[in-house]
Amino acid sequence: MALAAPRMRAFPVLNTERLILRSLTAEDEADVFALYSNPEVTRLCDVVTLANPSQARAVLQTFQSEFERDSGVRWAITERGAPGLIGLCGVGWHRHNFSALLSYDLNQHCWNRGIMTEAVRAVVAYTFADAGMNRITATTVVDNPASRQVLRHVGFQEEGILRAWGFWKGKFQDLRCFSLLRTDAPSESAAGPVGARRIREAPGDKT
Repeated sequence: MALAAPRMRAFPVLNTERLILRSLTAEDEADVFALYSNPEVTRLCDVVTLANPSQARAVLQTFQSEFERDSGVRWAITERGAPGLIGLCGVGWHRHNFSALLSYDLNQHCWNRGIMTEAVRAVVAYTFADAGMNRITATTVVDNPASRQVLRHVGFQEEGILRAWGFWKGKFQDLRCFSLLRTDAPSESAAGPVGARRIREAPGDKT
């Protein structure tokens, strides 16, 4: 039996007081390169420090394909009135247990301004209310207090340390595991039945 082609959907643009979280476009290539060519951004995550713009194009295409395959959503973080990408925030779907895996990166010149906390709150609201998930998981390397602070500000609870859970840059990484449940989140973030819309769009998807 032939597989049906995936249905294309409108990308979910998210708006906050200071930010617009939108879809990635080819015009974001230079900003993606600026983000991931900075070793201070990449040293604590599983992204290789980029050396040339062609690598940024490949990263951008990978992120764009997540939405096309319906395996997750990756937002470009922009400030209102300034369309250039300053960071990324996304979730990957694990529909078999109604959960999502959160990830995010922010350009160094935007650190310590509360931008990522604001972006993560918007993504959390979407993940519970619109995507119908029940749990969001996030991991950080053990020595990343800034990321830990973002997650705690949004309400994530630390569950423990996953020993040697990650492997990048030639070494195993101990990771702190955090989670947020629908029942932990504010009522406006958790509205709607679990799995109501996203699960019906792709029945049987186990990714």
